[in-house]
Amino acid sequence: MDKSTQLPLGSGRAQWIDSAKGLGILLIVIGHVYSTITPSILYVYIYAFHVPLFFFISGVTLRPGAGPFASVVAKKVRTLIVPYLWYSMLGYMFYAAGYFLAQHRGIHIQQFDYGLWPPLAGIFYGTIGDGRLINGPLWFVMALFWTFLLGYSINTYIRQKIWQWVAVAVFSGIGLWLAGRVALPFSGIPALSALVFFQAGYSIRFDDWSRSLGSRGHWLLLSVLLLISAFSPVNGFIQFGEGLVGNPWWFMLFAFSGLLSVMVILRRFDGHTGWLAAIGRYSLSIMLIHMLLIKAVKVVLAMVLQTSMDAIDNDIGLGLVVLGLTVVMLIPAVHVMERYLPFTLGKSSALPRSQLARS
Repeated sequence: MDKSTQLPLGSGRAQWIDSAKGLGILLIVIGHVYSTITPSILYVYIYAFHVPLFFFISGVTLRPGAGPFASVVAKKVRTLIVPYLWYSMLGYMFYAAGYFLAQHRGIHIQQFDYGLWPPLAGIFYGTIGDGRLINGPLWFVMALFWTFLLGYSINTYIRQKIWQWVAVAVFSGIGLWLAGRVALPFSGIPALSALVFFQAGYSIRFDDWSRSLGSRGHWLLLSVLLLISAFSPVNGFIQFGEGLVGNPWWFMLFAFSGLLSVMVILRRFDGHTGWLAAIGRYSLSIMLIHMLLIKAVKVVLAMVLQTSMDAIDNDIGLGLVVLGLTVVMLIPAVHVMERYLPFTLGKSSALPRSQLARS
């Protein structure tokens, strides 16, 4: 079978792909509720792999040679850059509304200390940090655009697998070496660094080693992966979008152990993860909007309770309130985005009501 038409892990789209996206986006939403200045051990573990997991899954679905390069770029501009622009601008509008409301109420909220200009200019810089991108998770959308184009080009125009991996090693090596040293525009550092995860995801299309392990092999492999992941705190707290990866070798070890453990679990319990797959099918919409809802809930709570955002970030009980309200708000928000605002997601038309209901 030609590689450009071979489907991952057998015929049809495997449910575990959407399930992995569903679990990944849940971890990302939870990871944005509490403070990352003083992260818990659980947060250190989650952040070690949850973003690399998304790049890995994106590689799984890659189809080299799917069309002329120009049409591939145009499609990715429509499905990634267009949503990035819409929801980064929406994020700025949220920020500006909160900024003026806080000034009107005479309340000082540290997050508004950047003023109005840097967050607006930051949209066109495309890299998180120093108030440049208010809707923070959108750095991932920008980075994925470049990672995809690099991965697509390497696997389409370089025929030999060994040279594909050499190219990946060079690009990812540059990204990991520069990580923490400089901040490139358009999320260039994480885009380069993530190429190794993207390529690893693509590579399993041709070697479904998971099926050959058997039940005993699954549990043994999972035990080893979880044992390795238990040591992830030795590399510190990872903030991939900001280029904070600690030691690059430790980073890759713990990222791969975490994302592979997720893959093994989801493949093992594939028949019981339909609810995760349903969430995963809307992972992009959730990625685009969840941080704005979290911030809105926190700002309102800070005003109502007359407390600081930092206090909310570090309070377990208030964090659960924020998480609960965010989840409740996400359901209608995603429905509106998918049903009535498909153009903001780079889609030509809305999903049918029947498909929304089934999902």
